[in-house]
Amino acid sequence: MQLTKGQIIEVEISSIAFGGKGIGKYNGITCFVDNTMPGDKVRASLTKIKSNFLEAQFVEMISPSKDRCEAKCKYFGTCGGCQLQSMPYENQLKLKEQQVKDAFERIGKIKNVNISKIIGSENIYYYRNKMEFSFGYDGEMKFALGMHLPNRRFDILDLHECHLESEFSARIVNKTRDFFVETGFEPFKYTDGSGFLKALYIREGKRTNEVMINLVTSDDLPKNAEKIMQNYADVLSSEDFKDEEKKITSVYWTMVIAKKGVPKTSKEFLLYGKKSLTEKMILENGNEMVFEILPQAFFQVNTFQAEVLYNQVVRMAVNKPQKTIFDLFCGTGTIGLFLSKYANQVYGIELVEDAVKVARENALKNKIFNIDFFTGDVDSLLKDIKEPPSLIVIDPPRIGITQKTAKLINDFSPNQLIYVSCNPSTLARDCAWLIEYGYKIKEVQPVDMFPHTYHIECVALLER
Repeated sequence: MQLTKGQIIEVEISSIAFGGKGIGKYNGITCFVDNTMPGDKVRASLTKIKSNFLEAQFVEMISPSKDRCEAKCKYFGTCGGCQLQSMPYENQLKLKEQQVKDAFERIGKIKNVNISKIIGSENIYYYRNKMEFSFGYDGEMKFALGMHLPNRRFDILDLHECHLESEFSARIVNKTRDFFVETGFEPFKYTDGSGFLKALYIREGKRTNEVMINLVTSDDLPKNAEKIMQNYADVLSSEDFKDEEKKITSVYWTMVIAKKGVPKTSKEFLLYGKKSLTEKMILENGNEMVFEILPQAFFQVNTFQAEVLYNQVVRMAVNKPQKTIFDLFCGTGTIGLFLSKYANQVYGIELVEDAVKVARENALKNKIFNIDFFTGDVDSLLKDIKEPPSLIVIDPPRIGITQKTAKLINDFSPNQLIYVSCNPSTLARDCAWLIEYGYKIKEVQPVDMFPHTYHIECVALLER
């Protein structure tokens, strides 16, 4: 029978793909279905039909998996932010560990990899230190502040609770919504470029309890915009809006200026408090760092699990003496800074100029003077460094490294490589390239940075 888009089919889910979709079979063809888990039997509507696979959207549960649990969030299944919340956390960890193993076997074609037991998160809710909430309209064109609905570019789910950052951040969202509904300010419309309110960013120092708010708007200023934005900052910083532990220490207004034919720019206005948010990271053996985080700066989103991740990097790095360390794709320099006390010299390379600026400031803040940072493409700058490293740390974006990068790394012939990855698929592929140069995988340590999502972080140690 000819399959058609929109056709309702019945599928029994047997596993989950990296990315969160359930996998089943329909007439012998692999079918991916959203919002499902192993053991579910569902009705689903076909959205993509290919000769070797199908994609379908969940319609109705015929019989749920015996492993299903009740999701904590009332928006689960609609929001799309926490794909695995109906799965017990122990099962989530087993699934992620298996997906790492599958990536090495199926993508890297590497057998018998020493994959350690995944390290779970002590906090499975309220673990994020940064959230972005979007202004817009819901399906009925009513004012909304929340999350973009999956596969619907312009519709916003109006959120009144979220269990990812903190209960205090949810209070900020609700207060912000009430304030701007009362002012009559309109959300920005990406369809025609009209409107004012774009996004609300909330950052929290999980170890310092400082809170930074950044309200992002267009430059289409309503009447009395400057006065009302200051009133907004005054409301949030007043005695009436307080938390027993957390304290709002900064309120920013970022105005985005976007004109046709002109590069997009922005202006930041500090409406209340101090310029940066202070956060700490504390590793084992008293290895502690202080970071000053500006509104646009990158910082690991899960502070406590980032500490766990970096502990693994340090553990692998110090099993041999290190003279010179290269920290490639170093971002704001966090890994290199933590490793600096174990080496004579560290060199960090990062493409984003603003990140390098922050990295240098972090080094000065923590009185670390044996680290240098360079701005530019890793492949280009590696050629200019003459000093041979004993260890190279790689922490690339999700797309991983290139074969050219793998060759350049090999040209330095470091005894050790530590690869920090947020994508098991590209990690497995890249490790296969490095194995061709004589490296052997000694250990892969998965770390769950983001409970209830499909994301997996890994640290791999390669030696030769």
